[in-house]
Amino acid sequence: MRESLDLPNIAEYVTIKEAAKMLGVSDKRVYAYIEEGRLPAVRAAHVIMISVEDVKKFKPKISGRPRKNTPAWRASPVDNRLLTNSILVRLHGESQKQLEQRLEEIRQSGEQIFPGTVARYIIQDKTHAGEIEILLIWRSVSRPDKPTREKALAEFLRSLSDIVDLNTARYSEGQVLLHT
Repeated sequence: MRESLDLPNIAEYVTIKEAAKMLGVSDKRVYAYIEEGRLPAVRAAHVIMISVEDVKKFKPKISGRPRKNTPAWRASPVDNRLLTNSILVRLHGESQKQLEQRLEEIRQSGEQIFPGTVARYIIQDKTHAGEIEILLIWRSVSRPDKPTREKALAEFLRSLSDIVDLNTARYSEGQVLLHT
């Protein structure tokens, strides 16, 4: 028997691994969804298959528990401040759908994560239609040097260059004074 078989794909069905990639979760999490009865699956011989339609319709529950109390304001220690980089940039024309697809590709690839960040946000501006904000937050002790940050940001913006108008980009750096 051969080590690896070239088995044909079953139309409209995906494997656990493919479903996990589509959902942006681990294989183990997909198995858990199936065991909980939240994600229907079928067994074909020794392979578990999931309908592509079911994967697309699947909505994971929000992780964690809802907050009962609003956290108090905090200030970071002087020797470990939160630092920010913010980039405001306009989208080319009507490219919202294309932006969402590209961001999903970036999310699933696990690349362009801006090493050392404690939070990364891509924010759709509701006040200024057609504009997005890229907000990156670092702890001062783990923030890479400026050339490293600029290189990572340039790569990220290059991956969006057909969607955003780089000529409109406005950059700012800041320090968080209070946070939750």
